[in-house]
Amino acid sequence: MKNQKIVVLAILAMTLLFGVSIYYLKENSALSPTLPTGTPPNAELKITGDVETEKTLTITDLKQMPLTIITQTSSGETSNYVGISVIELLKNVGAEWDVGLVSFRSKDVTKCTIDIYQAYNSTLFNGSEFILAFAKNGQWLNGETQGPFVLVAPGLERNIVFGISEMNLQPWIIVVNGAVDHQLIITGKDIEDYEIKTVQATYAPPDGPQRVSNWTGVTLSSILQASGVSSEANKVTISAVDGYSKEFSLQEMQSLGLLIGYQENGVALSKVDSQPFRLIVP
Repeated sequence: MKNQKIVVLAILAMTLLFGVSIYYLKENSALSPTLPTGTPPNAELKITGDVETEKTLTITDLKQMPLTIITQTSSGETSNYVGISVIELLKNVGAEWDVGLVSFRSKDVTKCTIDIYQAYNSTLFNGSEFILAFAKNGQWLNGETQGPFVLVAPGLERNIVFGISEMNLQPWIIVVNGAVDHQLIITGKDIEDYEIKTVQATYAPPDGPQRVSNWTGVTLSSILQASGVSSEANKVTISAVDGYSKEFSLQEMQSLGLLIGYQENGVALSKVDSQPFRLIVP
């Protein structure tokens, strides 16, 4: 039992790497996202889960948002889809700061799930954005064309998903398990139930100048105390969704004052800075 460990599986999102291939479509730069004329189909899109207020949107609501056009070739047919980028849609519907996964559903059946970083990374290259489309080749999508909403996700193995009627948002979570009395699952909504501290620390991003910031987070010691650490445990392992892993002795954890940070200078972490949680070593 001497080598038993506490395993903290934290969705820290350090430097995230994904197996999704994103590519550049030159032809999209010459296209403008124009919607069809006439009345759009009487269709509804439900937004549920990790959002300020669950809501139902129509195509009339959606077409007021910034539009994006994506060109996709499937089974030898090239089509132009018009819709809203997933990231833009999340901004407009009031997604919570800790949202991590987006499931696209049809009549309570989950057809596809992506994470927030896949959606964000898709916006970094022209023509690769993941969009929720409601028009194709100058025509409204409808039931006969496997609409009224279609997820278009360039680079994913399944890059076109038809018949979407609901987007369900789920938060990133911190899971504490291993040599503890009981497993903990923590989301952004309950992270402030634990001991919160703000510390000053230097951060050196890989592609920018280093900066000194005030980082706010929950103390790792308070999380472990709440989980009931075994008296025979001597180490804690922190793992992230991108495969990053770091091990500390329990003594190091206490002396270093490790935090699971969620704010920088009073603002929730952005996707660029490893939203929503990151390990802080003061």
